[in-house]
Amino acid sequence: MCGIVGFNGKDSNKLTKMLTSIKHRGPDDSGRFEDEKISLGHVRLSIVDLTSLGHQPMQFESLEMVFNGEVYNFKEIRQELILLGYTFKSDTDSEVILKSYHAWGMKAIDKFIGMFAIAIYDKSDDSLVLIRDRVGVKPLYYYHHEEKFIFASELRAIQHHLDDFNIDTKALSEYMRFGYISSNLSILKNCQKLPAGHSLKYFLNENRLQIKEYWSILPFFKLEKFKKTEEELIDELEALLIDAFKYRMVSDVPVGVFLSGGIDSSIVAAILQKHHGDIHTFTIGFKEEKYNEANYAKEIAEYLGTNHTEKILGVEEAKEVLKDYVKIYDEPFADSSAIPTTMVCRVAKDAGVKVVLSADGGDEVFCGYSRYWESDKLGKKIFLMPFFLRQIGVKFLNLFNHKIFLKIKKIQALIKHKKWEDFYVERVSYYRDDALKNILTTFEAYNPKVSLSDIPHLSNMEKMMLIDYHHYMVDDILTKVDRATMSVSIEGREPLLDHRIAEFMAQVPFKYKYKEGTSKYLLKKVLERYIPKEMIERPKMGFAIPLMEWFEEELNTLFKENLTQTKLEVHGLFKTSHIEQLNKEKNNLNKTNKLWFILVFQLWYKKYKRKEKKNA
Repeated sequence: MCGIVGFNGKDSNKLTKMLTSIKHRGPDDSGRFEDEKISLGHVRLSIVDLTSLGHQPMQFESLEMVFNGEVYNFKEIRQELILLGYTFKSDTDSEVILKSYHAWGMKAIDKFIGMFAIAIYDKSDDSLVLIRDRVGVKPLYYYHHEEKFIFASELRAIQHHLDDFNIDTKALSEYMRFGYISSNLSILKNCQKLPAGHSLKYFLNENRLQIKEYWSILPFFKLEKFKKTEEELIDELEALLIDAFKYRMVSDVPVGVFLSGGIDSSIVAAILQKHHGDIHTFTIGFKEEKYNEANYAKEIAEYLGTNHTEKILGVEEAKEVLKDYVKIYDEPFADSSAIPTTMVCRVAKDAGVKVVLSADGGDEVFCGYSRYWESDKLGKKIFLMPFFLRQIGVKFLNLFNHKIFLKIKKIQALIKHKKWEDFYVERVSYYRDDALKNILTTFEAYNPKVSLSDIPHLSNMEKMMLIDYHHYMVDDILTKVDRATMSVSIEGREPLLDHRIAEFMAQVPFKYKYKEGTSKYLLKKVLERYIPKEMIERPKMGFAIPLMEWFEEELNTLFKENLTQTKLEVHGLFKTSHIEQLNKEKNNLNKTNKLWFILVFQLWYKKYKRKEKKNA
């Protein structure tokens, strides 16, 4: 894993600052390419071919490349290239990527199995191509305003390049709604994330961008569903999982697995322990028993025979993470499970592991979140009522503010929608439109990032899965794991997000994803071949943390220090009266979560303003 940066023009001092800011992504080596038209930089975390032959930027004929990530099947692609007459100096995937692009252009990406953020400068036509992997495992920001174009693995590097900062109020509205900021946006104006499965071509001489989608999961949902028996589907899925997981073990350094005891992490650990062996697993637990899954993970680890490490997280450990929280997550990010994720990364680092496998994506690909079937049940009742009657109901509820109507009014935001996608987005929002209007001085409505209207025969639950696959999974889950692992200079890999698994599951009939009340049905059937059924069948806890307990006691001072009227008004982005009322009523998890969103933004803003003054 590595970090990449670049910009049009030449400024050695700014390039140095950018590289220094992301040194944690690649402490083993750094390199740069500079001419009058463009500057490229790279910091390296050595995983495959630890020699200096993997140094970047890497050059071949008219091409200069910096690359972050892993292409796991590079050895097979390398053999294809050798047959075409190419020769190789190193054993790296970087050299294979560069020469694949030279041989096949963008069609080379179709051959890659892996995660990547690639930047290739072609001197022959003065163009720069940026490519982000299909799913969005690896981050890639870009800034384009007036005559300036900049890209980087993290926003902090771009901030070091700029002289002034302006907050994007649309991104702030999204952050307050979801706790994270989606692709196509960042907290800074004119700065965006390149969407997953897209490429960007920047023409230096024209100062012009061209963005194209090269892969999407949606066309695979349009294909005819498999007409295979259940047993055939289980066999094919198992074979695909084994192959995808083995690829993620390609490394010249030690590899570990994050194990929660849930279905997804258990199947990763189980398959790898059987087919690879000597797996090191890591678990975080909590002192508060109702949040603690560590015992389940320990039981799975003992059954499989992995080398298991467990760490129990309390408020003192949480304090240590919070000291670095906004530095690690780079822009406002309020998924509180980032705290234990960061801690388990530190545990893995201390154990000497340099690569960890995380089982993210299972819920979105195999149908695992309880909110899918809960929303399906509620939504079907709501959508039975004709839309015009629901509109009348919304207007009627608006007439009343008495507390008798408050519980009824909670569904007001849900019954107003015509489309299932809008209903679901409203349901998973922490702050809905009315609340956001009360809190933000500038409120901007949310626009969905994906349209599902042209895909026939999608079930409601599949629609929700696809929304999360394009939004929550990329911009929350994968962001969290990337920043947490990189903060301690270890590489995170996502075996369940092999694009071949997603393409396969898109063609599996939905009855094998959620069958008679059983979620992740097909995946559980594979896991039953490795672990006794009674160890699998337990309620899903998720990665919840004792947020309310922590902030009611030892960490309450953070609210008191950062949510004062003076500090809330310093940027002019919040209306303070509603926040002050929330702070007084901080007596349940929902309100604590909402205040946590505001607290994280306040902590980030304080750091961001310091950086702005430093750069001025």
